[in-house]
Amino acid sequence: MADAEMTAELGQSADGGPPLLDYRRPTRLYCRNGGHHLQIPPDGTVRGERDERDAHIILKLKAVDRGVVIIQGTESQRYLAMNDEGRLYSSVSIQSPLSSNSVVCKSTCFVFFFQPAVTDECFFLENLEENFYNTYRAQKYQDNNWFVGLKKNGKPKLGPRTHIGQKAVFFLPRQLEDKSD
Repeated sequence: MADAEMTAELGQSADGGPPLLDYRRPTRLYCRNGGHHLQIPPDGTVRGERDERDAHIILKLKAVDRGVVIIQGTESQRYLAMNDEGRLYSSVSIQSPLSSNSVVCKSTCFVFFFQPAVTDECFFLENLEENFYNTYRAQKYQDNNWFVGLKKNGKPKLGPRTHIGQKAVFFLPRQLEDKSD
């Protein structure tokens, strides 16, 4: 087995740096500004939460490409997204009324089901900064350099008001301990 394969298997970076993040394990994103965790509740909002027992701060980070991740709330099943104004929200889509999950009424009315969906606004460029915190920049608006950020009061910070170096944009991934260990 090659050295790089072995260190990756052990959860360490090949260059001897900090351990690599296991993207299969549930994670909380701790914001350096105000001590909040990124929260994705089922109502479509995004905010910070200090209560570590809150189920909506448990996230799944999925790598979709080198340096590109999607962030999903495990409880709400919604995906973090940033719109064209730089506002954070959690994505949802309307399923077709003719899909298998929908119901058609006898009076020809349709019932729509809302389901979380990954849109082009859900992709974020993840970067490990020199202070060992991660930043998440909206891929769709990468020319604008809009980052995911939380204010000290836990409210999301608008993308146009963020820039590298602000405490609001630094997040520390904190993986949950495996209960089977």
